[in-house]
Amino acid sequence: MELSPEEQLKTLLRARGLRFTPDRLRVFRALADAPQPLSVPALINIVATDGVNQATVYRTLEQFLAMAVVQTVLLHDGVVGYELVPPFSSHHHHFICLDCGTIQALPADSVDTALFKSLEGSGLKAMGHKIDIYGQCERCHSDTD
Repeated sequence: MELSPEEQLKTLLRARGLRFTPDRLRVFRALADAPQPLSVPALINIVATDGVNQATVYRTLEQFLAMAVVQTVLLHDGVVGYELVPPFSSHHHHFICLDCGTIQALPADSVDTALFKSLEGSGLKAMGHKIDIYGQCERCHSDTD
């Protein structure tokens, strides 16, 4: 039987000698429920209603980064966002609008197939990847026409 993402997090934390605390769970759930990567201020606003303080959010994000639970995504205007990575979420890529900051998740299948095919016979071994495409969304592109 496959473990839920929360059970996987609990197992990972305990393997690292860390406790599975309510605050860590709240941060994890906020990231899991977000439709797109969250900036630190946005994440703090979400979990503050549950009594999680700013220092805890920063510390939890550092721990999650070190354990490969989250990854960073460069958002609009150089702001850093955070999102869960597999197995805690589905694998995907991003299209980020440079004008309005809209982020759209892109399915990874076709991009990944082409990417890994290009490595065949190169002697290179991919261990992971992250692809973010920057440009104008349909709305911003049509506004400039």
